[in-house]
Amino acid sequence: MCSSLKVDQKGRLKIPMTLLTTVKGPVTEFYLTSENGGSVRIYPMHIWKEVEERLERVCLHRGANQKLLARVKYFGQPVTMDKQGRVLIPIVLRETAQMRGAVDVLDYVNYLEVWNHARLMKNLKSTPITAQDEKTLNELSSGPRFPWTMRLNKEEGHVHGKERRFVVHRRVHEDSRSQLSHAVRGARTDPTRRARVA
Repeated sequence: MCSSLKVDQKGRLKIPMTLLTTVKGPVTEFYLTSENGGSVRIYPMHIWKEVEERLERVCLHRGANQKLLARVKYFGQPVTMDKQGRVLIPIVLRETAQMRGAVDVLDYVNYLEVWNHARLMKNLKSTPITAQDEKTLNELSSGPRFPWTMRLNKEEGHVHGKERRFVVHRRVHEDSRSQLSHAVRGARTDPTRRARVA
């Protein structure tokens, strides 16, 4: 999901609660950070604590990850959402990630990632999708295979599955905001073979 929002003049971003669908219960405490200063990651505090603990354990065994830990701590800051549902982006991130005006919010499983709109479009253009990326996406979207339609064998009492494959097509529009849109099409199975649920 990608939503276009704005960071106000004081550096505050209003987070629509629809973007926090993976969070259970009311959340007002967050940790804002970045791995390189180019964008802002917003973690619910309870999720960030788990991430930080795992990262510190990995750093104890592998010194190479120490640089990542140093960066997320340098850019990171705990924040509390205000009554209007806004979080204040730390000054260091407002500067490095150019957090002002129009921004795009990408909704991942455990965090939100906020990009300056112009910077995200530039990043997408400078790192185009490769043939290998397309292959990976097609493999992920077509497997694992599982039944989408069911046929009930009344004599044996078994349910048999029929496979349904998906193909993902990427559409690029003139409008740069639509570059993130994807179309997913699937081959429909014969509706007469669907199981009836009593």
